[in-house]
Amino acid sequence: METRDADVVGGCELRPVMGLTRGLPSTEMELLAVNAVQLHRQLLEKADHLFQALPQDYKTGTAVGGAQHLEYIEAMIEMHAQMGALNMLIKLLGYIPRVSVN
Repeated sequence: METRDADVVGGCELRPVMGLTRGLPSTEMELLAVNAVQLHRQLLEKADHLFQALPQDYKTGTAVGGAQHLEYIEAMIEMHAQMGALNMLIKLLGYIPRVSVN
């Protein structure tokens, strides 16, 4: 697969993803993207579970801090960071691959 870097550059890109995947065939790029979608779903589910477990005052933002809140924040950071890589893979692939619901 020939990646056109100029088509992707402009915004928040993850250049390491571009470099690491340069030259991969589209079938392998699609496999990476499908795996990233599945991982994103898992991370989203984890973050949602942690959010639902928070006391109401944390959910509304009237309370902050503590171990439980930090665990949720860490899960959200991990999920959003991975989403950036997922978005980059989809941009490089050129389409959103079909991913079965597990």
